[in-house]
Amino acid sequence: KVCGCITACHPVPRNTGQHNNYTGGYRFKMKRITSYFSAEASVTKEAKTSSEEIKRSTTASETFVDECSDNDWPSCWTVEQKTDFCSKNEWLWFKEKKLGCTVCRNVGSLGVEAKMGMKISTQWSNGEITCYGEDRKKQLMSLRKKFFDHKESAGHQAALKIKKEAEKETLDNAVLKCLKRDKLITTKVFRTAYKVAKANQSFNNFEMEVDLQELNGVDMGCILHSTNACINIVNHISIEMRKNMVKEIVRSESKISLMIDESTTLSQKSTLIVYIRSCVQEGTGMTEPVNLFLDLVELESVTAKGVFDALLGCLKFHGITEEYLKDYLVSLTCDGASVMLGCKSGVKRLLIDKVPSVIVWHCANHRLELSVADTVKVISGINRFKSFLDKLYVLYHASPKNSRELHSCAEILEVELLKIGRVLSTRWVSSSFRSVFAVWNIYEALVKHFEECTYEGLKKKITSTEFILDLGLMCDALQELSELSLDLQERNMDLYKANQKITALVQVFEERRQNAGTYYKRATTAAENLSFHGVVLHKKNSPNDPPIDPNAFYKTLKESIEKRLLANEDAELAQWAHILDQKQWPENVTNHQITFGEMEIRKLSNRLQLNEREMIRGFREYLMEKTYPETLLPLIRAIHTIPISSSECERGFSQMNLIITSTRASLMTKTVSSLLFIRLVGPPLTFFDPSKYVDSWLLRGRHSAVDSQSRKRKRDDLSDENMRRLWKLL
Repeated sequence: KVCGCITACHPVPRNTGQHNNYTGGYRFKMKRITSYFSAEASVTKEAKTSSEEIKRSTTASETFVDECSDNDWPSCWTVEQKTDFCSKNEWLWFKEKKLGCTVCRNVGSLGVEAKMGMKISTQWSNGEITCYGEDRKKQLMSLRKKFFDHKESAGHQAALKIKKEAEKETLDNAVLKCLKRDKLITTKVFRTAYKVAKANQSFNNFEMEVDLQELNGVDMGCILHSTNACINIVNHISIEMRKNMVKEIVRSESKISLMIDESTTLSQKSTLIVYIRSCVQEGTGMTEPVNLFLDLVELESVTAKGVFDALLGCLKFHGITEEYLKDYLVSLTCDGASVMLGCKSGVKRLLIDKVPSVIVWHCANHRLELSVADTVKVISGINRFKSFLDKLYVLYHASPKNSRELHSCAEILEVELLKIGRVLSTRWVSSSFRSVFAVWNIYEALVKHFEECTYEGLKKKITSTEFILDLGLMCDALQELSELSLDLQERNMDLYKANQKITALVQVFEERRQNAGTYYKRATTAAENLSFHGVVLHKKNSPNDPPIDPNAFYKTLKESIEKRLLANEDAELAQWAHILDQKQWPENVTNHQITFGEMEIRKLSNRLQLNEREMIRGFREYLMEKTYPETLLPLIRAIHTIPISSSECERGFSQMNLIITSTRASLMTKTVSSLLFIRLVGPPLTFFDPSKYVDSWLLRGRHSAVDSQSRKRKRDDLSDENMRRLWKLL
């Protein structure tokens, strides 16, 4: 029991005569509270308060009524009478032809609710109520009288009140009321720890942040000021946030999609990053699906079985069961590694065995990179161009001296210097375009630097008309590919829009065979005039190093993109989804064919596990009203839930690399996961409310910031007298 009065947090003098049961003061109460939670934790992990026990036992007793055999209820009742009594009296239970009250049994004692002459009926609580009488009529009458007397009794009404209060978790509220001051000060510590995690500061900065606030006059308590305390607080906040997020997704029965990718950290640990994409409309008011970081899991095995088991274990830990996945998992998006997409034993095969309806989607950005790689293999001239730009990258990336000299040349020529990187490597094509575009812009500075440093071979190569033609051709092609790559990385990109953009790019490359791009036209003019950016060009006319054939280049690139992005087994989803675009409808469709698009809607509904008839009726209403009706929104959200790119995982790994630096390589994966969640999903500091996380922290028996019985932080040694004198001067 916990006193809930205003003075509960302060010791009461022994001679006052008040609160005789609590004369031990604050220390005694804290011991009682701590022992209560620790005792509860040792009995069962699920039961945190006695109120939860009452609710759980009452529910179990109520379900017991339906599990009784035919001979359990009184012999004078018929089946109809038994059903009627049970429906009108939820507290009723019976066994061996005797009746009882679950509420009175579970409450046991009225405690502070007891008044003069009020008590719990032991016969009803023990289930000993029987009927009496010579015939059935008298037996029924005796049971009705006992029912009426018990329902109207003060003891039963008080037990109902106690049960109702228990359902409101009164004990938790009483504990938190007693710990009001503790909670207020602990909240300041939690907010400080959250700020350290959100700003990606070192945990060592937490101690300095606490010292700063204490110097500013803020009461920060006496404990929870250490680095380890900050780590524990951050982990607690992150776990509670993820629990609430997943709980809301599961409660609202929202469709979900998963994005996963594998990478190795700076500390040489193989990890799996897991994102979830969902639209939680109930409770949050979301209108579009969002990508949410879920967890970073350390892999014990990098095989398909190891990755799959780690994924299912992660989802189960956060509250997403296999049963939920079978009903609401739409898709899984990953890269094209054989471990992920292996047809016989990859993660794709293992997941389809568990969830047959799932769509395993190969990331569109990775497929775009593979199509470019296919083109590089076929067109030999691209390799020579790539090799030359790699030489430029090594020349200026590995030598600070060459980089300074190039900067000087650029300043003399008043040219903005752009960074030259690798092209057509493991990086995405957007970075390749930036490198090629940099060479195009600083061409004059490069030539001048080669002349000053007597790099005759590089100068001869870069001033040839063949190189200028290749440079213009690659600028045109990589610009188009770069824009598509960036579009596919957008968080709100859906199947239909992505398919439209890919189809448009294929058409552009087909037309480029006859109509050259802007950069290639300028390069052609420069080759004819033997002058580019004021630099004199020359023709090599070497049969071993001809310029790239634009016709063959664009043809191969077009065919590769069609094969990789428009001809896979899931491309039909985008074709079905086009029916939702009003621009694709024929004119006056409602006047000619009310069943227009019915086949596509039926296929989409079956593929996404939605009610077929409801979606068809919703689409017909959409045809008439030209706006999405409420019944069609589940289909729209399910389609938008499919992520066409795993670029979000790449962004997560970028954040992970900012967290795990060379000085923080020893961080545990669990801690890195908590930091990632707060960084990527957690609210800004101004929107963060730490009170509910402090409540759960205290209710689990953790120490508050004002617990004087705990060990305090060990502060820095400032005993050097000479330095103290100097500091006093400063």
